[in-house]
Amino acid sequence: MSSAEERFVFREPSVNSKNIVKRDESTISPSYTRSYGFTVSHGEGAEVWDVDGNRYIDFASGIAVLSTGFSHPRVVKAVQDQVAKYMHIGGTDFFSPEPVRLAEKLQEIIPIHKASPEEKLVFYGNSGTESVEAAIKLARYATKRSHIVAFYGAFHGRSMGSLSLTASKYTQRDGYPYIPGGVTHVPYPARNQCEGCDDGGGCCQQCWCDAIGFIETFVFKKVAPSDVAAIIVEPIQGEGGYLVPRDDFLPRLRKLCDQYGILLIADEIQSGVGRTGKWLAIEHWDVSPDIVCMAKGLASGLPLGAVVAHSDVMGKWIPGAHASTFGGNPVSCIAALETLNIIEDGLLDSVSVLGEYTYGRLTKFMGDHPSMSRVDGKGFMIGMDFVDANGQPIPAFRDEIVNRCYLNGLLTLGCGTSGIRFAPSLVLEREILDEGLDILEHCIASVEEDLWDNE
Repeated sequence: MSSAEERFVFREPSVNSKNIVKRDESTISPSYTRSYGFTVSHGEGAEVWDVDGNRYIDFASGIAVLSTGFSHPRVVKAVQDQVAKYMHIGGTDFFSPEPVRLAEKLQEIIPIHKASPEEKLVFYGNSGTESVEAAIKLARYATKRSHIVAFYGAFHGRSMGSLSLTASKYTQRDGYPYIPGGVTHVPYPARNQCEGCDDGGGCCQQCWCDAIGFIETFVFKKVAPSDVAAIIVEPIQGEGGYLVPRDDFLPRLRKLCDQYGILLIADEIQSGVGRTGKWLAIEHWDVSPDIVCMAKGLASGLPLGAVVAHSDVMGKWIPGAHASTFGGNPVSCIAALETLNIIEDGLLDSVSVLGEYTYGRLTKFMGDHPSMSRVDGKGFMIGMDFVDANGQPIPAFRDEIVNRCYLNGLLTLGCGTSGIRFAPSLVLEREILDEGLDILEHCIASVEEDLWDNE
């Protein structure tokens, strides 16, 4: 396009989109958290069109779900072939080959602490929160211990068991007075959170940076280590702000769990399936968990959750201890198997390379735009925060950037208090990436120009 005026044009939703939104408001629960009025028609790769024919670049991928993009032909073909055979049989009562094939693949690629491939077992559910529910039930069942340690800023789901672990926004827990107990939350040690602290845990034990010291000094005064079944952690926090931990944290957490016989649960629901350039984000720190929770990008948009654990742990379940009617649905499993094969065919390297490139461009944005206070992440999981002239978070400012991105043809989502997440499909190509980043910078600059001086 020949000019900035031609490149960046507001795309107000027209009658078709507005009609769907109006009908949605009169039929669908108001508990969903829509940011703007995008109404999807169809998509291809990392591009998507609304019902009015407007094209958008997608930096959200359905909340980090569409790992192979919209309607990847290999996934579509695999799903069509499976649907033509059968769509459901019920894995709680009958056997089928598709869940077995997927489990064998997960045994191969998902690292579990001190487990060879044949020493891993898989449980299937339908979502991230179901994976977390299964994991905490499993941990308590296998250890005969009752307590779980989780982290402030964490999002592990909204069903009641998972909600007991979630601590990213009070609105997610507000109005539910009977959330299950037996959970203690501790600070999550995001890097660069405390200026002046070293990376070796040398700061004070009350400090947010030293979560391990906090657990040993305070949590173990309230709960005996012998009563802690598991510690659950997002290796990179998602809803909490796309926060990367200090480099010493996960290795020290692994050591702590080994010392006291506590199971380490990695919630890789948003950060896993290649999103950071590795199958699991926790691999960046050469740490393997005892239990892994997966969902979101696992089946390229079809509902599927999975828990992978050491057979010494999951093997303690007896028939009936836990199950799911739809878990391991053959259509979802075959979509997941093809998704993993596609990612294995070069996307891990592509995500690493383009993620580093994106990180560099966003870091340059931060140098050019005073409203940006932080850029951090790995691969295609990068967060950026926005602050006012006094360095305070400004959610409304962030929201305006997200809205203007939408009106200029870029889909984004917020995270944390005043952050925006970069979580595109793993198939995103350099040309589309650059176009989207240009729109993002344009919108940051325009909001700064309109609002920064008034802050």
